[in-house]
Amino acid sequence: MSSRVAQQERSKVTRRRLLEAALATLSDQGFPATTVSAVAARAGVSRGAAQHHFPTRDSLVEAALEEFFSERTQKLRTSVANLSTGTNGAPVDEVLELVFGFFSNRPFHAALHIWAAASTDASLREMIVPAEARYGREVYQLTALALNADLSDQHTRRLLGLTLDVARGLGLGSVLVDTREHQRHALETWSAILADIKRND
Repeated sequence: MSSRVAQQERSKVTRRRLLEAALATLSDQGFPATTVSAVAARAGVSRGAAQHHFPTRDSLVEAALEEFFSERTQKLRTSVANLSTGTNGAPVDEVLELVFGFFSNRPFHAALHIWAAASTDASLREMIVPAEARYGREVYQLTALALNADLSDQHTRRLLGLTLDVARGLGLGSVLVDTREHQRHALETWSAILADIKRND
């Protein structure tokens, strides 16, 4: 490996460490505490090296959020691709188990801390809202793809939106207490409702 290639690899590793440290700091301490210096210290990187990648706090936080949404979207895309789909889409219960789980995992819980911080910080909110909107559309489209849903039908579109709202709500409920049993019952009930609707279409 040439010295130039090795340097590029080290640069990628450094950037990755900074992004991970930025997300962790946002989650743990909020936006005001997420300075380039604090993130550099957490990542074990010099301030100069950090500023080489991200000259300002806003550029660092924006890149970290983009990385966060990109990774979550890719994971969901991969999971949907691995579902066993037929002419009518994947089994409803499998799709809902995937979607419900996606809104109840640790990354989702970490994201809630960032959303809470954004509710009182206009600068952070301006960064999050566009990224969240893009991510929401992607989740919606992937869920529709997995179910082979007809998005030209208004009723179907509303049901899909409601499904994601239910998943988010259950995810919020799981932050403070263990709601796995409740989620299991909700998943079974909602799966049965959607399966009946699909059969009658």
